[in-house]
Amino acid sequence: MSSLDSGVSLNGEEVKSVSPTDICEMNLSNGKVGRDNATNPKPFKIFIGYDPREDLAYEVCRYSILKRSSIPVEVVPIKQSELRQNGVYWRERGKLESTEFSFSRFLTPYLANYDGWAMFVDCDFLYLADIKELRNLIDDNCAIMCVQHDYAPKETTKMDGVVQTVYPRKNWSSFVLYNCGHPKNRVLTPEVVNSESGAFLHRFQWLDDHEIGSIPFVWNFLVGHNKVVENDSSTFPKAIHYTLGGPWFESCKNCEFADMWVNEMEEYKKATEKKVD
Repeated sequence: MSSLDSGVSLNGEEVKSVSPTDICEMNLSNGKVGRDNATNPKPFKIFIGYDPREDLAYEVCRYSILKRSSIPVEVVPIKQSELRQNGVYWRERGKLESTEFSFSRFLTPYLANYDGWAMFVDCDFLYLADIKELRNLIDDNCAIMCVQHDYAPKETTKMDGVVQTVYPRKNWSSFVLYNCGHPKNRVLTPEVVNSESGAFLHRFQWLDDHEIGSIPFVWNFLVGHNKVVENDSSTFPKAIHYTLGGPWFESCKNCEFADMWVNEMEEYKKATEKKVD
């Protein structure tokens, strides 16, 4: 059984990952993504951007979330190939798109059936804290919430040779909490996501500024940009973002916090081997 399909036990409750194929079929039939009853609340939906070049990064990100979560979560990889097969994504890939999910990420509210809160995150994250802490920061008055970085990288390349681009609100869209039922987010239909400009989407131009809530930077701690201040726990990362490339790339194997990711990767592999046995 693939690790994308396998269940993970959290506090005695099994929580499964779901493929974007299942999500698309649910949307096309007006079905609900989440499961709900009087005693079992809907799992918190987490969509992770998936790129075949970074399969291991995805797996480790997913593992780090599930291992530390004290609440039910539902992890969904956003796979471009499956979205295309289901007629949800047809946009041609541009030369400046560093990953397969550069634009498909904005389908998150649609994939969540415009219902409740859901999270999108790039696959190059390592979670060090309980997702419950993050969910507790949610403000229902906001349409989205994210870390509002002031980030202008000096590097010209990233991620094993990919061209680095600089634009306003860079890295804001790499991790977003979406209030999927917010009226403004209903703008994010497949037609809009497949046709609108990068500026419109990555700068959240369908929203007014006051509708964008702020999350502490430690939930999107940019390697090479954000710094830990000794004896100041408010600067300790809760989610490390290897935005310039992580140790799964040979050229980045010695990056800052590489040892933490490698340790998590080794633990993930051991856990996977036990399941196979």
